[in-house]
Order: sequence, then structure tokens, then C-alpha cells
Amino acid sequence: QVSEIIQTRQARTTNKIQRQSKGEVVFENITIYPLITSGVEGAVIRIDDVTEQVRLEEMMIQSEKMVSVGGLAAGMAHEINNPLAGIIQNTQVLSLRLTKDNPANLQAAQEVGITFDQVKAFMENRNVISQLDMVHKSGIRAASIVENMLSFSRKANKGKSESSLGALMDKTLKLARNDFDTKKNFDFKKIILTKDYAPDLEPISCEPGKIQQVFLNIIKNAADAMHTDAPPSKAPEINIQIFETASHGVVKIKDNGPGMDTDTQQRLFEPFFTTKPPGQGTGLGLSVSYNIIVNDHRGTMDVSSSKGKGSQFTIKLPRSAGQ
Repeated sequence: QVSEIIQTRQARTTNKIQRQSKGEVVFENITIYPLITSGVEGAVIRIDDVTEQVRLEEMMIQSEKMVSVGGLAAGMAHEINNPLAGIIQNTQVLSLRLTKDNPANLQAAQEVGITFDQVKAFMENRNVISQLDMVHKSGIRAASIVENMLSFSRKANKGKSESSLGALMDKTLKLARNDFDTKKNFDFKKIILTKDYAPDLEPISCEPGKIQQVFLNIIKNAADAMHTDAPPSKAPEINIQIFETASHGVVKIKDNGPGMDTDTQQRLFEPFFTTKPPGQGTGLGLSVSYNIIVNDHRGTMDVSSSKGKGSQFTIKLPRSAGQ
């Protein structure tokens, strides 16, 4: 390029060249100017670090995307809710009518000339009840997805109170431990958990339940990633740091899992984007969390990661309601 620019005597700029620097992705603009003086031909190469500019542009694009998808999610959720409620309710009714020895069922069987025990025997023989149970569980799962969609599109309800981020995190860790014990994915106690809370943290104005939801999503994702992808010789570890600046309460959650590439990081907060196998994730957890922090609490939520070196989520929440 330098030789060509000297020959054509026309400057050229190449924007947003990406490279790795100390484990971080850096973006640079490179401009080459031809330099002809006193019969000597050469070039001046100028390199501008535009990493912050690129990140700001990505945040703006992400914010616009969230607004448009939020409206779509709300419309879809409301349209799906009614037929979904009908599916769940009617499978429950069918199960009751085919399995319970109540007077109405006994009378109905007698009127058609069979016993209710025969009805139940046929249902068990043809696995009808187990099939109905599968339909019901699928309906409950779909209802959970719809609720997440509504949470993603829902505005803040002003139900804020003064809460300690450290106390909310400790409660969340207990929830995470119980959740994994119940699902028997693996023993959450095997994760090396280190906590670094600054002393005398002031309470933050927030919606405690929503903030716990955000913490839980990040911690569960970290635990799942380390359990699924980390080498067996690598002890899973999560480090949680909480401190405050002049204007914000800051929470950093770092794991030593498999990490993410740049493309995954850029799409991480998009609704329905997931790296999990089909049926194991909806791709709504982090998009809902992003919405809670950025739109409901006027904070920020960022992730930094690289393949093989773990991931770190950084959450910043305004210390006062007026900020």
C-alpha cells in the first residue's frame, strides 16, 4: 500500500483495523500520506486508536436494536399468551378427567357402559397421560419464555428501594446454589467463589428482585459455561467484586471459563441469541438483564472476554435515583 500511495500520490485511510493487545481487542484507523520533498519519495503513516469510538457506535446500535425488538417482543408475547393459557388449562382438565376417581368421571364412564378403571388402564397402556404431561410441561416452558419476552419489553415500574448490592449478591448466590442442586447439573459448591466487597458500601436505589435476576443470569451462565466447556484439570472459579465510585455502584463478575470470541460478544445481548444447544437456552436471559440495567435503572452493562481466558461482566448502577 505504501508503494502504491507513493506512486499515485493519493492518501489512503483504512478504518477499524482490528488487533489483539494485552488480551483486549483494539481498533485503529491507519492513514498513509505520500511525502515528496527535495526529490526524495516517502510516506507518512498515521495510526489513530479508535477503540472507544467503535465501542460507542456499537452501544448506540445495540440500544436502537433493543428498542425495536422490545416492541416486537411485547406484541408477540401478548398474542401468544391467550392460546398458550388455553393449552395449559385444557391439558390440566384432560389429565383430571382421565385419572381422578371423582363422581363426575365415574358417572360418565358408567353412562357409556364401561368402568373408570378400564378408562385409566387404556390411558396408561397407550401412554396418553405421559403424553399429556409432556404437552403441559412444554406449555409451562413456553409460558416462561413469554414472561421473559414481557420482562424484556416492560418499562420500569418505579418500585425501587434502597438496597445493598453486597446483600443482594449474597442472596443470589444462595439461589444459584439451590437451583443447581435441584437440577443436579453439577455441584455448585465445587466452584471456587471469591468475593471482594468494598467496606461501608452505601445502598443503591434499585428494584431488588430485578437486580437479583440479572446477577443470577450471569452467574448461572458462567457456571454452565465452565461446567460444559472448561478442561477437567481447570478448577471452575468465579470472582465477584463490588465497589463504588463517586457516581455509581459497580459489580464485576469474572469467571475462568472458555471465554467468547468477538462475534459472540457483539451479539451477546441480542434477544434469542444463544450459544447453548437447542432446547437448553432461550437466548433471552442476558437481553432481559441488559434491559433491566440500561433501561430500568439507567446503568451500564458490559462484557469483556477472549477465547480460553474467561469472561467478565461489569455492571454500573447510579448511586442516587436522580442520576
